Amino acid sequence: MNQNNEQTKWSQFTSLVIVFFFWGFVAASNDILIPVFKKWFVLSQLESQLVAWAFYAAYFVGSVIFFLMSLKTDLLQKFGYKKTLSVGLVISAIGAFLFFPAAATANFWFFLSALFIVGLGFSVQQIVANPLAIKMGSPNTGAHRLTMAGGINSLGTTIGPILVGIVLFGTGNKKEVIPSDLSKTETLVYEYNTLKTELENNILDLKKDTHVASKEKLETATKVNEQIAQLNSGLSALEANTTASEQQLDELSKQLDTTKKLSANTLYPKEFVKEKLDMVKIPFLVLGIAFILVAIFMLFSKIEDPAKEEEAQIDEAPEKFNIAKYPQLILGMIAIFLYVGVEVSIISNLPALLHTREFGSVLENNIAPFISLYWGSLMIGRWNGSINVFNTSKSINLILKFVVPFIAFGIIIFANNLSGKDVSSFYIYPIWILIFVLMSFIGGKNAGKTLMIFGLAGILMMICGLFYPDKNIAKYFLISGGLFCSIMWPAIFDLAIAGLGKNTGKASSFLIMMILGGGIVPLVQGAICDIDNSTSGENGIFGMTYTHFSYIIPALCFLYIAFYGYITPKILKKQNIVINESIE
Repeated sequence: MNQNNEQTKWSQFTSLVIVFFFWGFVAASNDILIPVFKKWFVLSQLESQLVAWAFYAAYFVGSVIFFLMSLKTDLLQKFGYKKTLSVGLVISAIGAFLFFPAAATANFWFFLSALFIVGLGFSVQQIVANPLAIKMGSPNTGAHRLTMAGGINSLGTTIGPILVGIVLFGTGNKKEVIPSDLSKTETLVYEYNTLKTELENNILDLKKDTHVASKEKLETATKVNEQIAQLNSGLSALEANTTASEQQLDELSKQLDTTKKLSANTLYPKEFVKEKLDMVKIPFLVLGIAFILVAIFMLFSKIEDPAKEEEAQIDEAPEKFNIAKYPQLILGMIAIFLYVGVEVSIISNLPALLHTREFGSVLENNIAPFISLYWGSLMIGRWNGSINVFNTSKSINLILKFVVPFIAFGIIIFANNLSGKDVSSFYIYPIWILIFVLMSFIGGKNAGKTLMIFGLAGILMMICGLFYPDKNIAKYFLISGGLFCSIMWPAIFDLAIAGLGKNTGKASSFLIMMILGGGIVPLVQGAICDIDNSTSGENGIFGMTYTHFSYIIPALCFLYIAFYGYITPKILKKQNIVINESIE
């Protein structure tokens, strides 16, 4: 049978993409947890990024363990894809159930341990699912299937933060959104009142909490009331002088910043924090049960093990795997490290950026729509790329390339509206979607060319996000990084394993190890953000806060990815390796 004419095994593929949905749901939900943990555990921005570190470091550890075990025996050959996938799901379920004792003890490190175990299970699932998706049909459409699976993954990342946000904060109030037409004085009054309301609500909740000792209540309430008094003083000054000079407004802004720092560093009683974190365990209980059910479903599904079929075709004696022979893999590992790093870092540091005054002082309970839009951007790109899986005429394909991204955007808007959030400011975002669609035509179906173009586009978006004067527009340049990240995983993966043959499984585990970048790059960016809280960071840099300037890190990551897209086809050509030009 000619493999190139083999049709996609849709029934098997549909079963497989369920796990891709889970990966997205949990990964995006972490971005909701970061500002919540930062607030109630009183963490620096660097410390808050340990949430991403714990989750993505688990991928590295899991992949190393898998690789070392596979040196003695090929685990996928011995146990099969289905059983290995099910084991990964059970491991993730154990981690999800550990959120119960973590919430009960209000222990940050316990939460990190639980996330690490969830990620450990995901690493096993990734090693199995990525090559399996590619092999479920013709090699010519393998990358398209991986992109489609990525689209389902992105559906999870879009829905995840919305649902977790509803569980933690309830449905939204569209009146909470700051108007865009306020003067500088009115904006300052709004920010003063927003923080004051938040602190007053904390005191009310603290008084109602029957588990907190009276002495602890009094000590904490005294600190918070002092902060409210400072805010009232600033509000009185603003009300008394409606025509305040720029200098006076700057002084009142600094006074607000001081109160914000005091508020952010206020440690609430542990029993009170337990109450605030109690709802965190609900979505993970549901996920844990779902992991178990899907593991059972996988065991009885009709998914075949292509590795056994491949083994039968190998006649020559096994040769020791030498990674140095494959520069496309070595460079691809760095590319995966930086790709996952940039994808995670853009969004995991976004709540801190949006919390700054220059970007609107957005509070934790209003962050979910922006997180949803970012991860939804990856869904838009992946749905656009997955169109090529279907056998359609060129004219239909062209129409779908323009229509499908906007359908995906409509889903993002619809889902956020259901949650009660005002997302009318998102209506400008189709401009970036249109830019993405046009650039995808320039990249065509060539993996290297597409990577290079999207890498360059990512650099451009980050630079515009850094220097565009209107911050209401600048944030969408930064969020649009998700659009240009959308097809990078299958493109890098396809180039990195080209020519690996029977060593594809081992190469896959090396690539999965590099998901560690999702834990490291956000830490680097978070460390830059924390300069704002030091004496040396009071005046910012280049006229912006260090939190804003930290987005130079994603720009540098995109630079390497563009380089990888440029150089790898040349490397493969020297090895006489012909790759299928099919990657959108």
